[in-house]
Amino acid sequence: MAILLFMITRNFLTFDIEEWFHANYDGIDSSQYDFQSTELEANVDRLIAICDTFNVKSTCFILGDVARHKPHIVKKLFDAGHEIASHGSSHKLIYPMTPDEFRTDIQMSSEILEQIIGEKVIGFRAPSWSVKSDTLSWFYEVLAEEGFLYSSSVYPAKNTLFGIESFPDTPHYPSSAKILEIPQSVMKLFGNRVGYAGGGYLRFFPTWLIKRVVRAKNNEGKSVFIYVHPREIDIHQPRLQLGWMDGYFHYQGIAGCEEKLSLLLEEFSSSFIRMDDYATKVSAGEISV
Repeated sequence: MAILLFMITRNFLTFDIEEWFHANYDGIDSSQYDFQSTELEANVDRLIAICDTFNVKSTCFILGDVARHKPHIVKKLFDAGHEIASHGSSHKLIYPMTPDEFRTDIQMSSEILEQIIGEKVIGFRAPSWSVKSDTLSWFYEVLAEEGFLYSSSVYPAKNTLFGIESFPDTPHYPSSAKILEIPQSVMKLFGNRVGYAGGGYLRFFPTWLIKRVVRAKNNEGKSVFIYVHPREIDIHQPRLQLGWMDGYFHYQGIAGCEEKLSLLLEEFSSSFIRMDDYATKVSAGEISV
């Protein structure tokens, strides 16, 4: 009975808590905007309100820079019952880093988050899904050595910006380091894997299709996670100067994103759990992956 109960509550809602200008496109220097007034807190308040409406608790991957400049946002999310996890320190890509540089980056992020909430941070998400095949040899080992329990950092497909095409698309342990990886959810489209439940993919595909794919995945016993950035519900945000392709992926569908998120939470509200709860159960052997 316990296993059956868990199988119907194994989806995840996640938010990447960062400013509108945190992006890793060529030619974008986000540091020039660091001290501008933004609508981040108002957007986070709206996300909290949506979660409250449907009684859903999320996992929030928060940048160290956001926590440093706006610790009250972290505290607000924590007090509302959402998991606080790391998104790195300043939205730097993982694959150009050395293992020691990555270690320093996550130590800085974890320290500031843990000072705010008074608890150990056990989850990590790489900015821009920037874990590549050649980082796998050390990425999970460093996370394990720093006390993390899980990662949600890999796009198990390939696009022009990120991804590992051959990576398994379900939660698993990729290495002996015993870090659980919860990869981005993908579907098959014209023979290729493609995302559908977060970011530009969530904003692009119609709600009816996303619901149908989530139902099908769940019927196969596969978990799904939805991910949204606060800027994705803000039609009035400033705009980065991007090329047409990057600009389309970054901004299309924002006007309808908040409503789409609400419809998905309404449909699947009873199935969502925090990623730390899931990873802890897996680590304790209560469920298998």
